Amino acid sequence: MYPPATQRICAAFGTSKLKMELEIKCDKNNRIWRVFQRLDRLRKDKDRCDVLIKVGSDEILAHKNVLSANSDYFDKMFAHDTKEKQSGICEMKEVDAFCVKKCVDYMYSCEIAAPFEKLGDLLHVATLLQLDEVCSGIVELLETNLSPESVLETRKVSKMYNLTNLNEICKQFILDKFEEISKVHDFGFLGKKEFVKMLKSEKLKVSEDVKLNAVFNWIRFDSKSRKKFADDIIGLVDLSKLSLGYRRHVIAHEEIVRKNADRQFKFSMSVMDSMNIAPSSVAENTSKEGIVVFEEKSGHLYSYNPENNSWFQMQEMNEEMTDECFSAVSADDFIYVLMENKAVYRLNYLDEDATWEKMADMLEDHGEYPPAVVLNNIIYVIGCSSSYNDITAVEKYDPNSNIWTRLNNLPHTLNGPGLTVYENKIYCFGGHSSGQLLNIVDQFDSEADVRKIVGDMPVAKSSAAVVTVDGNIYILGGLIDGVDDEEGLEPIKEVQRFDPISNNWQSLNPMLTSRYSFNAFAITGYIYAVGGCDIRDSFEKYNIAEDKWELIEIPERMELEIYDSAVIKLKK
Repeated sequence: MYPPATQRICAAFGTSKLKMELEIKCDKNNRIWRVFQRLDRLRKDKDRCDVLIKVGSDEILAHKNVLSANSDYFDKMFAHDTKEKQSGICEMKEVDAFCVKKCVDYMYSCEIAAPFEKLGDLLHVATLLQLDEVCSGIVELLETNLSPESVLETRKVSKMYNLTNLNEICKQFILDKFEEISKVHDFGFLGKKEFVKMLKSEKLKVSEDVKLNAVFNWIRFDSKSRKKFADDIIGLVDLSKLSLGYRRHVIAHEEIVRKNADRQFKFSMSVMDSMNIAPSSVAENTSKEGIVVFEEKSGHLYSYNPENNSWFQMQEMNEEMTDECFSAVSADDFIYVLMENKAVYRLNYLDEDATWEKMADMLEDHGEYPPAVVLNNIIYVIGCSSSYNDITAVEKYDPNSNIWTRLNNLPHTLNGPGLTVYENKIYCFGGHSSGQLLNIVDQFDSEADVRKIVGDMPVAKSSAAVVTVDGNIYILGGLIDGVDDEEGLEPIKEVQRFDPISNNWQSLNPMLTSRYSFNAFAITGYIYAVGGCDIRDSFEKYNIAEDKWELIEIPERMELEIYDSAVIKLKK
């Protein structure tokens, strides 16, 4: 017999329906909420919990089943016979205790909140625990709360967790709000590479004033270590497009410019150029540049004017120059000749009546063609150019005092390097050492007397000509490993352009003639490749804009035998 209550139900529904399961309407969400509320209260009682999460000195009580139901991380941990399952203790390292507690609280309440500055750490923990919905919510929160103060940190988080879409949003926000962002504290934490990439971006639509102010803000953040980059990074700003008022402020108040004569000169000249202040009549007489060649057959110097392709005979070489090998450079209004026997001569080439003047000898024997370069009117000689005299010596010459000074030796012997000046630093390309060709790009800080390797050339070579033009360095010709030369070296025509900021290389149209041990000069949009070993009777020019080479036509009356060359100022 059924109980009385059951008998009444049978009478109402019929005995046949008694064994059927009928759905009972309940508020599931409310029930789940009440269960989780109770479970959360039970966490307060250590005896009712079966797992203890340790994060450093913090301890968080919980239930294995609740953790497993919410997180695959814990489910895999407790599904097997792990030490955590046996001991009931789970230690988590290298995570933020506050964020772990927030994630565990979420598993019991489906609610989570955290200060903005903790979102990066919270994303790390949520990713570790595989709480996908929490991760998505954090990303959405980061995106909707972008500001000049938060975007750099948010971008760092987006890169750390490969959040491509968020990273792109941050990049565009930075470009759009660059001026405001460049003034916040976190801007100073940007690395050099990332900062330079921002400045060079074609999508950055701000004034040159804003760019330069950002440069100063970035350098000031850590001036002790960053001032060495000042010339390189200031060089990314077009000084001619700065407002005159800002340029005046920079010259008067920015210490990094005010206390550096070369930078102050550049800014001052840009002001005068913007105001169309023309040189005086005295200066106009020597305003244009040309090329001087040492012509062996006649024993004279000849100047070449690129503007009208004209030649002019200058002073004679002295007797020693016609018998010995040498290198020539120009500084101020003088041509300096560095002989293979360490002797040094100079000539005031603007004075038609001037004669060669003997100067102080070099301290070391730098070979037949001493590798020389001029920086701030100081002559530097680095290594040597002689197959029999590989050395490590570096020295400099001050024309004002007529004194040579030894500098720190090179870390290895160096023969036939290609030298140029870029942003107040000397760059050295290749050469060879102990019979091996080099492909290294070396940067020499003359003020600190230190050098470092900053890149590699695509091909090892020596005896190349190198010239700097508009923020890029051009490397022309040289000798590479080959079979055409008695020493196993082969002259080449190749020309490459190197960007010292991005460390990128680009191949350009080759010269018309293979050349090595020659000079290259940049004059008014052209690069001139002059002479060279085994080809002393020609030179050619390169149109930078058109990437095109053409030979310079030599007058029939002239039979050039170019021994060496230098760039000079021409009289009108």
